[in-house]
This record gives sequence, C-alpha cells and structure tokens, in this order.
Amino acid sequence: ASLLKTDTTKNLTISGHTDAFGSKDYNLTLSEKRASQVMQFLTDKGVGKEQMKIAGYGKAKPRVPNTSETGADAPDGRRANRRAEILLDF
Repeated sequence: ASLLKTDTTKNLTISGHTDAFGSKDYNLTLSEKRASQVMQFLTDKGVGKEQMKIAGYGKAKPRVPNTSETGADAPDGRRANRRAEILLDF
C-alpha cells in the first residue's frame, strides 16, 4: 500500500480464484467478491481505487488439481485454489 500511495502511476490487478466445488456462476461471483475484498482492504489503507482493477476467474485457473490422480477429493489442492493474487502492473 505504501508503494502505491507514494507513486500513483503504479497500478495492480487483483484476481480472485475458487476451488472446483460449486456451480460456474457461484464460483465466478465468489471469486469476484474475493478480489473485491482485497481491493477494499487496500482502499482502506489509502490506495486509490483508480490504481486497481479486479478480475474473477472462478474455478478456471487452478494452481493445483482439486482432485487426486485417482479422482478422489484433494482438500489441500482445493485449499490452494481458494485465493486472491495481486499482479503488479509496473
């Protein structure tokens, strides 16, 4: 937040992600809410909203598989996929 407040020409993108459980529409909405919460946190710290954009990807971009090789549930994989990422655009 300090870096972005110091140089208002710097921008970032916040992307939200979910695990594979739930419908496509539900996960897309959830991922957008996840990214929005990070944006709100940074806004509360004094970062200008015009410096940030959000993207919700739902379950489209998993970091790791949501299931094991046998097709069984992989809770650790699902946990890793429920995330927000901040991409610095500078």
